[in-house]
Amino acid sequence: MKIIVCLKEVIDPALSLGSGLRHRVVFREGLPRRLNPADAAALALALGLKSTGGEITLVSIGPERVESYLKNGLALGADRAVRIYAEGPDGLSAYRKAKILSRLVTLYGADIVLTGARSLDTASGLVGPLLAGWLGFACVSYATGLELDAASNSIIATRDIGQGRREKVGVTLPVVVTLKSEARLPYASMDNLIEGQQREVIRLSPADLGLSATELVNEPLTVAGRDYPRPRPVKVPPLDTSLPAFERILQLLQGGVSRRRGLRLAGDADELAEQLFQMLKAEGVLKTRDV
Repeated sequence: MKIIVCLKEVIDPALSLGSGLRHRVVFREGLPRRLNPADAAALALALGLKSTGGEITLVSIGPERVESYLKNGLALGADRAVRIYAEGPDGLSAYRKAKILSRLVTLYGADIVLTGARSLDTASGLVGPLLAGWLGFACVSYATGLELDAASNSIIATRDIGQGRREKVGVTLPVVVTLKSEARLPYASMDNLIEGQQREVIRLSPADLGLSATELVNEPLTVAGRDYPRPRPVKVPPLDTSLPAFERILQLLQGGVSRRRGLRLAGDADELAEQLFQMLKAEGVLKTRDV
């Protein structure tokens, strides 16, 4: 059983972040950083799966400082650690990270790829699904636990589907699983920590993985902007001047902000995908062009 765990360093979200270029880029210089909690949960789950047999490869994309997280993972029981030194001027997009990681998974081979469902800083939640798409693996998102069924070469994943509900999904390997940050890493002994710091981290570049600079330049996903969430105002109907003042005030208070509404879709996977696509298109989230 080969398990690959993707680890990401994130900016501490407790800080007030600045942005530039019309809110498309977050200023990152000089900010405190930490291991993404959801990725730590993925590592904790991998260590539990290793007890049934297998090997764990840790991978992180970033500068030299991310090796501290990789070495801590080695101290906890991982077998191998790889750092990919690829970084753009404003950080790598989810699309580019997924493309780079897919080449590494192809190089080392994997039955299960574990990563956090989303990171604390950008919170796009795209790397796991995009990685599964590049690899042609099944993808289970927002998992809270895994059970391995070696006899049938499959896993049973428990997913968080919101409002306190859970569902169990059976998936045949290979698979990419994105984890919620519910599991906690165990503590390593001092001896293991010292040994982990002395172990070597494999360093690779995109070129080592067969990726050219041109392949990483092409970017179909762009950030349109970043902003704080705002309530949607609704049009207030003209007030009836014949009503008493307190009733007119009540009308104003009741009609100022629209309530959030939910929509439940029904159908098989293809029908759900089409309904979701049409809904996002109607809302202006997706923009399409005729070909």
